[in-house]
Amino acid sequence: MTKTADQRFAIVLTGGGARGAYQVGVLKALAEISEKKPVAFPVITGVSVGAINAAALASNFDNFKYSVQLIEKFWRKLHIEDVLDARITTVLLNGFRMFLSEFFSVFRRNTPKSLFENDPLRQSLRQGLDFSSISRSITAKELYSIGITCSGYSSGNAKTFFETASEIPDWQRERREGVRSHLTIDHVMASSALPLLFPAVKIGNEYFGDGSLRLTSPLAPSIHLGGTRLLIVGTRDIIQATSLEDGFASQYPSVGDLTGYALDTIFHDNLDADIERLQRINQTLKLIPGESRQNTRLRHIETLVINPSQNLTQMALRYRHEMPRTMKWILASQGSSMKVGMLESYLLFEPGYIGSLIDLGYGDTMAMRDEILQFLKE
Repeated sequence: MTKTADQRFAIVLTGGGARGAYQVGVLKALAEISEKKPVAFPVITGVSVGAINAAALASNFDNFKYSVQLIEKFWRKLHIEDVLDARITTVLLNGFRMFLSEFFSVFRRNTPKSLFENDPLRQSLRQGLDFSSISRSITAKELYSIGITCSGYSSGNAKTFFETASEIPDWQRERREGVRSHLTIDHVMASSALPLLFPAVKIGNEYFGDGSLRLTSPLAPSIHLGGTRLLIVGTRDIIQATSLEDGFASQYPSVGDLTGYALDTIFHDNLDADIERLQRINQTLKLIPGESRQNTRLRHIETLVINPSQNLTQMALRYRHEMPRTMKWILASQGSSMKVGMLESYLLFEPGYIGSLIDLGYGDTMAMRDEILQFLKE
């Protein structure tokens, strides 16, 4: 694939919790379709669970197929206990201490940082991610740039930490910025740390959490880092609207349902809006004469979006039985509706559901084979 400035391919990996397994299936199909040994995308950006997949993809950048095989192996053997400490004693104790700290100052000194402890995930990723290999690929100018976005709790900004061998400058925009850094496991853990559920991570002098919280322009990091043709892998599914006749609209949404809707908003709404905004800019540029177009900083950016073709909430409900008892109890206590299943679709890190997502991502991407080949055409 060409790496010239006028046509540099970028892959954008978004957030979505357990839905990140869908991205693995997409990557698996892309490795087959591209028929290239190196990763076909010299610009890689990720946020939240997409940051994990982005770092994993870049860890073996010189061999796309092998890189994806390792990522798939990691995901297919995942269980919830590999991601977080879901023991009922730990969850209840943390929740109780967090509650007490809100009302009694004596408990605030040793307040738990989150409801769940995600040390299991950190240990798994520490073994699977090779940041020295990423740096070597950058130095060899095989990997042009990689960016991982986190949300700063003090600054209130979405901060993209990036590595590149080029002269890409740091950037500063409204509520978002880019900072050249040496990426580590802390950046990945911070980017995927949902507030209250997982502990924030201190990088430099600031604590950071899930990058999707503040990233109002999810496509911007890839463009800043040199991408001109963006392949966007989302995790928003086809949501089947429920009509009044179905009788569901009369039910008041539970706390679990509202949490699921909140996650859906955080992970997806800004991406949909940014894609629409980029398409409007492209249409506007077509109306500007060639000479005048040179006087603007705007440039035409090609995009191709891959999203799940099936309802993931319904898929998650089919595998709900795989959840450990603690998670079932938590979801039941929050009143997560069996008719909705949205919250489950983000938290069900279990083999049956994960495997189905990988297979769906693979199938959806292979169904777009001709379109993808045309997009990747030099």
